Amino acid sequence: MTSEKAPKKWKTKAIYNIYEDASEIKNLLLSNDDTGLLEVKIKRCGPDGCRFKIKTYYPEPKKKGKKSG
Repeated sequence: MTSEKAPKKWKTKAIYNIYEDASEIKNLLLSNDDTGLLEVKIKRCGPDGCRFKIKTYYPEPKKKGKKSG
């Protein structure tokens, strides 16, 4: 039996024209995360990949379901 995980839902935080600006914000976001669960990545976007998009992913807390008996 194989269980497939759902793909991560990344959220766009901001778009920058300069990679260094995006990198600075990425480092700031990661340093302010106390849980260590936040993931941040920088992706190229725009015409010919001239802009830089910051995307974040934070896992949603697991919900405890009530068992009916």
